[in-house]
Parts: sequence; structure tokens; C-alpha cells
Amino acid sequence: MVTEEALPAPKVGLVSHLKTINGWPTNLISIDYFYKGDADDFESSSSPSSYKCKPNIILLFIPGNPGLIEWYSDTLVKIIEQLGVGYALRGISYAGHGAGDSVTGSADEHKQSFVNASEQQDAVSAKMSVSWTIEGQLKHKMSWVDEVIEEWKAEFKSSAQPTEDLPRLIFLSHSFGAYLAQHLLLSRPALLQQTQQIIYLMPFIRFDPPPLQKLMLTKLAHSYEYTIPMLGNSVWALSSTLPRKLIDIYLSKVVGLDCDKGRKITLDVCTHPRMVRNHLILGFEEIRELPELPNVSYLMKE
Repeated sequence: MVTEEALPAPKVGLVSHLKTINGWPTNLISIDYFYKGDADDFESSSSPSSYKCKPNIILLFIPGNPGLIEWYSDTLVKIIEQLGVGYALRGISYAGHGAGDSVTGSADEHKQSFVNASEQQDAVSAKMSVSWTIEGQLKHKMSWVDEVIEEWKAEFKSSAQPTEDLPRLIFLSHSFGAYLAQHLLLSRPALLQQTQQIIYLMPFIRFDPPPLQKLMLTKLAHSYEYTIPMLGNSVWALSSTLPRKLIDIYLSKVVGLDCDKGRKITLDVCTHPRMVRNHLILGFEEIRELPELPNVSYLMKE
């Protein structure tokens, strides 16, 4: 039997994979310390869990909207490297956010569901509501958290270990992801009890925007039946007309996105009209439905 002392110093490895959650193929990442091999060997889901370091604390990362976990992966790897052995991270994209019809929904699903958006009665509309509504995305994240915990139990927990040995959790969230994390914890007291820390990164634009911007966003959000097709078609027309190289230069020199990987992801999703629609429909519901100030009363201790 190989002991931990006999193994090389552990290294951080990132595993990216696609998994169906609540009916949606969803991009996920797992960042762990591994006892064997080079970190570059862990770019696939075939990494042997027998050499994975057991995490005592798991960071759960929920991104903002658009919810693409790939945008954050390099930064999240650095966070785990800084924290050290004993920490791991799990991250998730939003339902319907990514590139490709299997991830964003087909053209027929979009056409049928957007026309009948107020009814949401048939199976296709019910599926799209997971991507297009706050409630749907919240249930999607709840299912993911449950799977993360069950995965940890399957890998590291023996039947003889008590419940208290479950890993502690740190919720790390960006923008609208902070709202999802907050309401997930409010609805699951046992999960809140298991949570050691909650970290919000840059709460989203709904929280106290400039007055003119607030007025414009509110008008657009309440006229979404007209503004979403108009904005989606405009983005699609622009991205499909301009050479990809020119858009890449714009993102690099004007927007300031100097990460090659980040620009590639941005180009892929901006040139996918159904991804743009998923982003806008959810974003406008955020503006219509969410309060302007975050509720953090549940974090206060008496």
C-alpha cells in the first residue's frame, strides 16, 4: 500500500467536463490537489481519484451572467494554489450558457418557448425555463451542490464516518451569482450550517446603478419581448459580418481583455445567437425581479 508520505509533493490539477443537470448539459470544473503526476495531466475526467488529496474545505463558485465558468478557471486555479492542500474548488456554468446547440438549446426550442414564454406549460418551455428564469437557475445550482456533496461522499467518506466529517464549504460568487448563492443557502438551513464562509465578488449592476443607466435598463427589461430579438439580432449581425480577427483586436485593445483564452471564449459565445438570447432573457428578469439592495440579514449573528 502506498502511503501519502511516499508520494511526490501534490500539485493542483483542473478537470473540465460536461454533465447534464436538470436536463441541461452543463460545463463544470473541478480543481484539486493530486499526489501523482504533473498538473498538466489533469485536463480530463480520467484522473485517478485514488491519488486525489482529500479536501477538508470545498469552494463552490457560482459565476455572474453570462455564466461561463471557463472565464474564471485560470483565476480559480491560482486561488487553490494559494490556499494549499486541504482545499478544492468546484465551479459551474449556468444552464443554457456556453457554445453549441446541446448547451444553449436548439433553434426550435427557442422559437417555441419564446413565443409561449408567459405560459411555460409544455415540456420544451419547461426545459427552457431552467435557463431563462431565476427560479430555474436556482434549482439548477441546488442540484449541482447536492451532486458535489454526494461525489465527495463517494470518493472519501466511509460508512463508518459520522456526518460531521463532511467538508466545510465556502461559497464564492460573482455578480448575479451572489444572489443565487444567497437564496440557495436561505432555502437550505443544513447547507448554511455546513458553510464556513460566503464571499461576494462585485455585486451586480442591479445594486444601486447610476440613475440614467437604471432608467434605461428598466425600460429595456420591461419591454423584453421587443428588445431581446432586436438586441440579439444586432449582436448576431455584427459578429457574423465583422471578421473574427477584427473583433479579437477590439476585445484586446479597446475592451482590455488581454487573456487569449478569455477572448476566444467571448468570441465563441458572442457569435452564437441562442447563447446571447439566454443571457439577455435571464438578465432582464434580474432587472425586473430582484431588489436593488442585497439582503444580508441572514448573515448577521445576534
